[in-house]
Amino acid sequence: MKSFRESRWRYSQFVVLGLLLAGLVKWLSPLGWPASLGVGALLGLAYFLFEKKRGVI
Repeated sequence: MKSFRESRWRYSQFVVLGLLLAGLVKWLSPLGWPASLGVGALLGLAYFLFEKKRGVI
């Protein structure tokens, strides 16, 4: 059995986080879905780059 770091699903955490944050932004702000999804995508990408800089990925 592979660890999560070795699996092909290791990057799915950033997509799930981005979608959760997009839903949160949509719920808390007057922005529409396209803008909320954009914000979620940017935050998911920022988290990915942060983890990459830390050397986790």
